[in-house]
Amino acid sequence: MQEVSLTVDRQDLEPSRDRVPRLAGFGQRLAARLKEVLQSGITPEKLALTVALGIALGLMPVLWGTSLFCALLAGVCGLNQGAIQAVNYLCYPLQIALFIPFCRLGESLFPWGPKVSAAVLGHALHGHLGSTISLICWASLRGVGAWLVTAPPLLLALYPLLKRFFLKKSGRRGALPLS
Repeated sequence: MQEVSLTVDRQDLEPSRDRVPRLAGFGQRLAARLKEVLQSGITPEKLALTVALGIALGLMPVLWGTSLFCALLAGVCGLNQGAIQAVNYLCYPLQIALFIPFCRLGESLFPWGPKVSAAVLGHALHGHLGSTISLICWASLRGVGAWLVTAPPLLLALYPLLKRFFLKKSGRRGALPLS
């Protein structure tokens, strides 16, 4: 039988920076990215509009197309594509959480068509989509209607707050320098 000798250095026991995710500095990295975006030549006003629209579109109760809507709106309005998509993706958990409340609000605002119960949604989850697809479409349509009613006030409230925040962070009133 052969004898095996194991030696372990102290350095092997200490975690390497390359192997351990750096979660502790997340806030600092986020602030550095914000500063980078603020110094990229975009005005604080445009950045505020980009973020406000990204939040509003990110909350739309349509699970299939908010990225497309953000891309189209950013292209038409000349907004930062990366920033609006990042905000849209950050809003995804809220979009999922608010899907049913938007549908319920839509049922209250627009009472026509069939109501969608939890049993119908459970039926759909068990693979019986053929009979429930029209009901889910009605719920989504009502949810979008409720979103169309609530999104403009959200934008009107968010834009001035974000504009003030980004102006304060940039320390300037006009376009930021390219550097």
